[in-house]
Amino acid sequence: MDRKMSPHSALVDVMQQGSTAFPVMLFTEYKRLGLNEGQMMLLLHIMVFRDKEGVLFPTVHQLEERMSVSADQIIQWIQTLVRKGYLSIEETVEEGGIRSERYSIVPLLQELAASYLERDSDESVTRTETSQENLFQLFEREFCRPLSPMEYEMLTKWLDEDKHPEDLIIAALREAVFCGKLSCRYIDRILLEWKRNRIHTPEEATEFSKKFRQKGILYQSERLPEENRSGEFFLYNWVNQNS
Repeated sequence: MDRKMSPHSALVDVMQQGSTAFPVMLFTEYKRLGLNEGQMMLLLHIMVFRDKEGVLFPTVHQLEERMSVSADQIIQWIQTLVRKGYLSIEETVEEGGIRSERYSIVPLLQELAASYLERDSDESVTRTETSQENLFQLFEREFCRPLSPMEYEMLTKWLDEDKHPEDLIIAALREAVFCGKLSCRYIDRILLEWKRNRIHTPEEATEFSKKFRQKGILYQSERLPEENRSGEFFLYNWVNQNS
């Protein structure tokens, strides 16, 4: 599986080499989810324990040592996050019947994805009269570089030959930004998959991608030859991807 990334925006950059998409989405979306700064910092500490230190279930004491609040406050925040469905505690059984617990942020990731994409769908309504030139500028802003001649040709093909609506192209771009796969070939695969599943609006795309992502799957990153498009996908752990 090729996981090499093209140059990209700051949103995608945090998914590589020592960081993840989770902090960025949490910073941009936590207010919309009803989280406060303390709860956000607690989630970041839980993530660092898990991803950088291999501690899947840090104790309240361990968390208290790194935070400027009391153990009682940490316990209260954990209970609130669990009650709101942003954090879950999973029990696993290892070899020999040894039981252990761990925190899971999968519920939060799903809510962050929905919040980010729904916000973008709302914003896309105001873009319905965006010119083709502005669409190219939007791609260049997200890519943080000028588009290549081949990329210009691909964007033009989406509009003129494939007849993809402009707001759907923008939605596919946002999906690629969120997934940390910011390349025209990956966006092309998103558009192909949406077309195959008769997705016509950003709202439909948001719901489809949300369900798609809940299965732990992302779109295949290459446009397949016409005779080889089998609809296969690869599994991709987007939270821990560092390459």
